[in-house]
Amino acid sequence: MVDFIKRLKKKKIDKKIDPIEIYDNIDRKSGTGPLRPEQKKILSNWYEHKKNEKDLIIKLHTGVGKTLVGLLILQSKLNSNEGPCLYVCPNIYLVNQVCEEAVKFGISYCRIGSDGELPDAFIGGKSILITHVQKVFTGKSKFGINNSSTKVGCIILDDSHACIDSINNSFTFNIDKEKNNKLYKSILALFEEELKEQGEGTFLDIQNENYDSLLPIPYWAWDNKKSEILKLLSDNKDLKSIKFVWPLLKNILGHCKAYVNGQKIEIMPYHIPIRMFGTLHLAKNRILMSATTQNDSFFIKGLDFDINAVKHPLVDRTRIWSGEKMILLPSLINEESDRGSIVASFAKQHDTKFGIVALVPSFEKAKAYSNYGAIIAKSEDIYEHILELKSSSTKNKPLIIANRYDGIDLPDDACRILIIDSLPFFTSLSDKYQELCRPSSEIINIRMAQKIEQALGRSVRGEKDFSTILLIGSDLVKFTKSINTSKYFSPQTKKQIAIGIDIAEMTKEDSKEDKTPMQIIIDLINQSLKRDEGWKSYYLEEMDNIVDEKHDDNMYEILLLESKAEKAFEIGNYDDACDQIQKIIDTKTKDDLEQGWYLQELARYTYYTSKVRSNQIQKKAFMQNRELLKPKEGISYKKIEFMNESRIKRIKEWILKFDDFTEFNLQVNSILDDLSFGIDADKFESALKNIGDLLGFVSHRPDKLIRKGPDNLWCVKNNEYMMFECKTEVKIDRKDISKHEVGQMNTHCGWFEKEYNEAKVKRILIIPTKEVSYYADFTHEVFIMRKGKLKTLKKNIKAYIKEFKNYDIRDMSDEKVQELINHHNLSIENLENMYCESYYQKKQ
Repeated sequence: MVDFIKRLKKKKIDKKIDPIEIYDNIDRKSGTGPLRPEQKKILSNWYEHKKNEKDLIIKLHTGVGKTLVGLLILQSKLNSNEGPCLYVCPNIYLVNQVCEEAVKFGISYCRIGSDGELPDAFIGGKSILITHVQKVFTGKSKFGINNSSTKVGCIILDDSHACIDSINNSFTFNIDKEKNNKLYKSILALFEEELKEQGEGTFLDIQNENYDSLLPIPYWAWDNKKSEILKLLSDNKDLKSIKFVWPLLKNILGHCKAYVNGQKIEIMPYHIPIRMFGTLHLAKNRILMSATTQNDSFFIKGLDFDINAVKHPLVDRTRIWSGEKMILLPSLINEESDRGSIVASFAKQHDTKFGIVALVPSFEKAKAYSNYGAIIAKSEDIYEHILELKSSSTKNKPLIIANRYDGIDLPDDACRILIIDSLPFFTSLSDKYQELCRPSSEIINIRMAQKIEQALGRSVRGEKDFSTILLIGSDLVKFTKSINTSKYFSPQTKKQIAIGIDIAEMTKEDSKEDKTPMQIIIDLINQSLKRDEGWKSYYLEEMDNIVDEKHDDNMYEILLLESKAEKAFEIGNYDDACDQIQKIIDTKTKDDLEQGWYLQELARYTYYTSKVRSNQIQKKAFMQNRELLKPKEGISYKKIEFMNESRIKRIKEWILKFDDFTEFNLQVNSILDDLSFGIDADKFESALKNIGDLLGFVSHRPDKLIRKGPDNLWCVKNNEYMMFECKTEVKIDRKDISKHEVGQMNTHCGWFEKEYNEAKVKRILIIPTKEVSYYADFTHEVFIMRKGKLKTLKKNIKAYIKEFKNYDIRDMSDEKVQELINHHNLSIENLENMYCESYYQKKQ
């Protein structure tokens, strides 16, 4: 072998540290070509201005090659002897993709082998280690925790929003009732009295395995019994659901929150102590990579990132959009093009050369597609189905993916028609509790907008890629269209949605009368698929008019104050923690529900200095927001009574809250969608309350207001009521009403008698069956509303609402409104008799 190096005039080979020069000199495959202009701009900016910053966010559009940018930055750090260097992906699937990129571009890398040990090439700073987030962020990680953590020079988190969800999970005990039944029952029994105080009916639902009934364990109860809970967890620390989290939480359990539902118990810290993962926390350079559409404010609190790094990411300002998305909102094109009709049309078998994919929030929602033969992807086979879409020349059946909005690439013909069905769900109990308590919160709305934008990005994976995206489900359409929530989208997405709304208006002007609503939608899709020049030019012209907007700093400041408060609380500086939260209450919040949320946080901090004062603050929080924790004392029930204003006047006032009929119709359709069997119990009960308001009654939810009594109560006229108990999440094919459910109804009937004395009441149990178990007996006259009757009620309300399209509500006479009420069978007499039936007592 010839030693060429000793024949060089310059005996030592200098390693390139400019990432652009590195790319020009590496042995990449011949088909790779030069760096793209966007990549060059980012790499040049990083090298000249940002390479020594500890915290950095890099934002690049999907499809412009951010993986290569990350690999070149890490190679530059290795060549500068600033290793070890670590590239972290959100899952194994993406690890394989990044490794393929490294091979293609001739960049040296290594992976963790079957022995689980960290490679010498990584430790020695010779190669980039490519791995996934679950390998790094776990209490049993080979990278270590706290002071024993493996030190790195530079760490990159790719698809960082997905990574942060996994990091949160690494700090969470998820105690499954089925897998860890004994531990689940022990914790439930430990807090039984406190949970009943927060909602006796909800607690009974949880005992009856209602998965969506949710209760938080009060912070005062958690503090009082933290020694007992610590022992329970310690005794079970070898369980799979405990052992990987135990090293992280065992010494900070007092700073944790806990939630219970019929499926699991979730325990996690109020503030993620990211310092425990020294590999990230102590790295000389920490780089997060994400798509340009996503809001990065949560990195301030979640990853303890510098606020200036979040405010000023490294981004190519010359390109503010990429790819072509024809977003269609079928229900705005025509009211008949609702969710059901779109599912029926697109879930059937289609022998096409392109894929049709639907993203749905749950497997329950996916059932509507399987009825037409569509494929429902499961966690164990999802990537096989995606590979099939990418590789097969014909796509026979639509693919339905439940509750996955990131980490899925469906480029080009793999997916030309993408359906996003309904508003995404939050999966953790902590997130669900926040969504319940603060639905108008910026924090919740930003996160929801991010999930939707992640979904929108699945089918357009490059600058030249194109796709038609159908948004269905009234809750999703309302979120994307409403001025109160659409503002949380990126400028690119806002413009694409605006184009979709404009298209809906254009179809009303240009479509022929003989075409059905579905034919109009198909014609629009074909204009995208067949590359209509008019559409392409129109899209280009509109998208080039995007105005890049400056982010509101309010959210950054709130999260920074939250982070400071929790850090102060963790070290026992309770007064400082209270001061930080008080700043949010005084200067950063206007909404009553949000103020209530932060008052509860203030009460939690105050509990450690004055329990009496804490209860007073908690009472104030609860009075502002009834979804929050009920204080230990000081709450009494105030019964609802008939108001003198006429029913017609209340109906008009309710309708006049909306700017136009479209907004009104969207809101009512969203309410009616939630008024369905199988829907989350709280959403159903909230929808039923809203229906009472819509129909002009005085309605409220005693179980929410005071944690006692029925789910819904309508005052329909003076001293006359309709009482509802809702069992809508039980199996639709269940055979009878159980003794437990009858007992619960009897308890609530007794509560009504105590509070309302001799008032007239129609007692209605909403449940799929009218057969009562032989072993159960109602103590009062009760009627049943089943699926068919509920469907009829919704149908009549929908028809009633459509009547208002051709009227100005301000000019409508009371007589006309009453005529519509009577015509659509929505009078008090109709409501009490048409939509419910007598039960049947089973015989032995």
